[in-house]
Amino acid sequence: MTRILSGSLKHLSPPALLRLVSATGASGTLELVTDAGAIQIDIVDGGVRMATERDLRVVARILEAQDGSYRFSPLVGGAGETDVILDAADFLAAVQTVSKSRTISFSSEVDVDALISGEVLELSGGAGKPAIHVLPEAPVENPLDDLLEDLAETAPDELLLAQVGVVSLDPRPWRGGVDREWRRRGWQVRLFGVPDDVSPRDLDVLVVYQQLSITRIGREEDWLELVERAHAEGTPVIWVGPLGDPIWVGRLIEAGVNFLLPSVQAEGGEAGHRFLKALGTVVERWLSHERSSVAEVETPKAVTDLVDTLLHGVDGDEALGSFLQLAATQLIRGAVFSVEGTSIRCRAGFGFPLGSGGGALPRGIGLLERMIRDGEGISGFEPLSGGAMQLAKAVGLAELPSETVVLPLGTRAHVHGFLVGDRDGEALPNMDDLSMLAKRLGGAFF
Repeated sequence: MTRILSGSLKHLSPPALLRLVSATGASGTLELVTDAGAIQIDIVDGGVRMATERDLRVVARILEAQDGSYRFSPLVGGAGETDVILDAADFLAAVQTVSKSRTISFSSEVDVDALISGEVLELSGGAGKPAIHVLPEAPVENPLDDLLEDLAETAPDELLLAQVGVVSLDPRPWRGGVDREWRRRGWQVRLFGVPDDVSPRDLDVLVVYQQLSITRIGREEDWLELVERAHAEGTPVIWVGPLGDPIWVGRLIEAGVNFLLPSVQAEGGEAGHRFLKALGTVVERWLSHERSSVAEVETPKAVTDLVDTLLHGVDGDEALGSFLQLAATQLIRGAVFSVEGTSIRCRAGFGFPLGSGGGALPRGIGLLERMIRDGEGISGFEPLSGGAMQLAKAVGLAELPSETVVLPLGTRAHVHGFLVGDRDGEALPNMDDLSMLAKRLGGAFF
């Protein structure tokens, strides 16, 4: 990396900057300029070059500043033989000890003189370098039907399934295989026979299926009125049927249809399979489209540039490892889950006994689906709720503490996964910086 990066400390706090640069294994000089003073911190392969005690006192004041600017540029030369290189977490702990401040997480009693002289290098590799366990990327063999059904029976109010309305004269093709597959994706099929029965405001997406043109003959206005009602409610309409009549297609578009898909003559066999796959893709696209249409705060460009440059040329596994290293500066335990079509799967983590709980969850658990839909993190929840118990089991625990955080990885439009973590029951620190970085890093390792 050779690009010089700069930005405002209003977007990312000094401790978060230091942790981010350290977690990515970068080398360079981080210059912080604030009203409390200015300092240059040398970073070598993610480690902080140890400073004098006088420097640490200056750093302590600067790290508490909220206004100012930063500049990160490549480090010329490497560490000398006598240089002491500390992990960022140990460096911050040393700063805290010097300043007698309690504002930095992972405080500990550190012998500063010993740190400076390099006599306690075993402290490096402590809190900031956890043992990260990566789970195999084998697909989930069990579609988790039993787990989902058990939750539906014991705690149905804890499920959150996207409501997909289907208007079809023949409901049989939509029962059985389609209903089961869509339920695995966190969608519940709501079947209707005629347009009059449909209440679009209760649906997330509406699919109108007409295999033959004769289906609409004599009731064209009723079908158009249904589309108009859905359009007024903001419910996307996917119209499936013969598209050979340009006048009818034009009227559908004017009424507010969002997507037109030709029907298939044979509902079974390979053609039917391809059709249902295509329809599922369209439904998923419009569910995501509705989420993306809600305004959300964008990550500042300076932070985006910093993250993208630090991760330039880094593969997905390395990016995942860097993020977990970053999370470990504030959490004692953490795990990253990927949100997939029909399941939620644990990818990697630290501190948790991963693997002993299966590492997979079904789609549809309300606790997680709400986070996936709105892109907002969860800070604290009821440990004995059905969703929380299932999440605890997935990371190998019987129960998670109430002081648990769940941060989405990605934006509201597309949450690729999430981080779940805690401090083994202790109070959570301020997670705003990590939450913002998680949104930007979400697509880097999925």
